[in-house]
Amino acid sequence: MARINWFRVGLHTLFWLVYVPVNAALGCLIQGLSVYEYYDAVITSEIVMVPVKMVLVYVLFYYVIPAYLERSKVALFILVSIIALFLTSILYRLVYVYFYLPVFHPGQYENIFDPIYLTLALFDLFITASAAVAIKMIRLRYSNLEYEQELMREKLSAELNFLRAQTNPHFLFNTLNNLYGLARKKSDKTPEAILKLSKIMRFMLYECREPRILMAGEMQVIKDYIELEKLRYSERLKVEYQEEVDNSGTLIAPLLLLPFVENSFKHGAHSSTGLAEIKIFLLLKRNILNFSVENTYEPGNTVRQDPKGSGIGMNNEIRQLELVYPGKHRLRTIQEDGWYKTFLSIDLSEDNPIL
Repeated sequence: MARINWFRVGLHTLFWLVYVPVNAALGCLIQGLSVYEYYDAVITSEIVMVPVKMVLVYVLFYYVIPAYLERSKVALFILVSIIALFLTSILYRLVYVYFYLPVFHPGQYENIFDPIYLTLALFDLFITASAAVAIKMIRLRYSNLEYEQELMREKLSAELNFLRAQTNPHFLFNTLNNLYGLARKKSDKTPEAILKLSKIMRFMLYECREPRILMAGEMQVIKDYIELEKLRYSERLKVEYQEEVDNSGTLIAPLLLLPFVENSFKHGAHSSTGLAEIKIFLLLKRNILNFSVENTYEPGNTVRQDPKGSGIGMNNEIRQLELVYPGKHRLRTIQEDGWYKTFLSIDLSEDNPIL
């Protein structure tokens, strides 16, 4: 047995409680009657006739609209609505002539099919049904918009989760390659590197499940990754990392910055045979994040590092920025004087209102 939606029942009850006195007042005005003198008689008539109007309204609500209008059968909807309107107008006249008049005006009689009174009944029912259907259509439109927005949110969420699911294996693949290099050299740093990788993977698996994490966590994973890479490249790599953060508790989408750092090592230190330099600067002030990553590169390694053509990692990163911070970020790259520079700016105010 279906549960009663008491909220909907309450809304419908409120509609009819408002409708009856308002329509009675309008009826007095339309007929040129004094509201003070005739209002009691007119509202009595409204109360008697409102069940008939409810029949028409709910037939339209729960049969005609779902069966025809919601299925885009507009012509049939209009035809069936007109038929329902005429049939209800006859019921309206039957109740008025054989119930209302004998009870409240005994001795008075009217012809059920009197053209004038039948037209007035049609007009009264049409106005009532139009008002009710208009409210119904507004509500349906609002529900459809909510449904479409929910579908869009679910689609974007699914796409974002898919991108993040790709990012972690991509990162792990690249890092395992680094560990493989250390292992082949039988480096004493291999156990330490594995330990640092374990720490990073633990962060990715357990602390990045939420849509937003603390900036402190994002900064820490960047520093851990830098230390991991330093173990591999040793003296051949020079890394400068600076941060200026006014609130480490600021919320940010997880693992949004790390791919840029990873990219700088991949196309800087990894692709260079000599000394490689990387400069990373993170500035967060009043919810505005400015993040820059600069790395040296050797001739012939310029195109590969273009974010729009750098493979899964950076393509995913660009798409995540578009999904998570649409219109709230700016990403640009520069190649000059042997340096490849990436600049990212994000407005984090939406998730971090300033109190």
